[in-house]
Amino acid sequence: MATVAAPKIVEVAQQIVDDIRRRKLKPGDSYLNTAETAQLLRVSGSTVNRALQLLAQRGVIRRRQRQGTVIAGTETPSPLRRVHIVIREDHLRTEGLWADGVLFGLQSALPGVDVQFNFRPTTDDSEYVKRLIDDVLRSRQTAGFVLIRAGVAVQRLVAAAGLPAVVSGTLQPSVTQLPSVERDQRQIGAVLVRHLIDAGCRKFLLLFRERITAGDHVMLDAARDELSAAGFTLADVTLRCLPTDAEAIAAEVRELLAAQQQRVGCLCRAEPLARGAAEAIRALRLPAKRRPPIAVADVSRRADAVPEFACVETVVSPEEYGAELGRVLAETAAGRKPEPYRKIIPIRLRLPSA
Repeated sequence: MATVAAPKIVEVAQQIVDDIRRRKLKPGDSYLNTAETAQLLRVSGSTVNRALQLLAQRGVIRRRQRQGTVIAGTETPSPLRRVHIVIREDHLRTEGLWADGVLFGLQSALPGVDVQFNFRPTTDDSEYVKRLIDDVLRSRQTAGFVLIRAGVAVQRLVAAAGLPAVVSGTLQPSVTQLPSVERDQRQIGAVLVRHLIDAGCRKFLLLFRERITAGDHVMLDAARDELSAAGFTLADVTLRCLPTDAEAIAAEVRELLAAQQQRVGCLCRAEPLARGAAEAIRALRLPAKRRPPIAVADVSRRADAVPEFACVETVVSPEEYGAELGRVLAETAAGRKPEPYRKIIPIRLRLPSA
């Protein structure tokens, strides 16, 4: 049903699979090299390379030096035939919550399984997920779900369906029947606030998305505790929940910062919020001693890229995080309770100069 445009590497990977089938290639047969595939599909070589890496993780091909790309043999079957990643398209596009590395890790833990992106609408996502569940239940293929930033209604629907599923992120408190993998939200709140305090901030502007989730609550509670322990009060803190719109974010931040005489620290939940805040700071042309430092929780970047703002990163790689999601989902599909049932991944601070 209702699947819209998937990330480019997923789309190109499927085109390669279709070409392999058209050519009736068998295990051990050679396939085109990267340049030839890029020319065939009329996409960049880098996109083809990442798509081939994904297919290697899925067990469709093997890539060896001096052998090139060859069709792989039959892999050990998984109880799952398909994984539905349920996420909003704007979250994937603007915040990069599903970097390639996470996808590769998930696929490496579930070789041969077809990964499909299903984008929840901004409204009526419960009805969308109900239809998706109905389609899965009617199909003869065994399928599982990875839920990204899903609200309580969606989490309850998937839990009630009894299908294999894992939540990437914080579970809603009333949902207990789903396993989860998430970054340590308490640690994120505490680490980023401590960074801003150490930078000399005496006022704090907390910028969160328009829609608050359970993970946001945990992070905010940790930020509050850290500020309280350092002697700050609620009068020192301003909270805003804003849409993902650069102009709206910049206008709000300009107004709030213009009225402040002390140094303000901006704690941003997501990178689009941080960029809007940075635009407002540039427009105000504040002196260096009053220029607000920015710390951000959710960023989209390659592991080897220098971040634009102070941020956090997991102590495991994106590939390891994705593999953990795949492991949990495989355990659930096999009828076993994953251990641990709630996997919390520690984080560390990453600075722009690091």
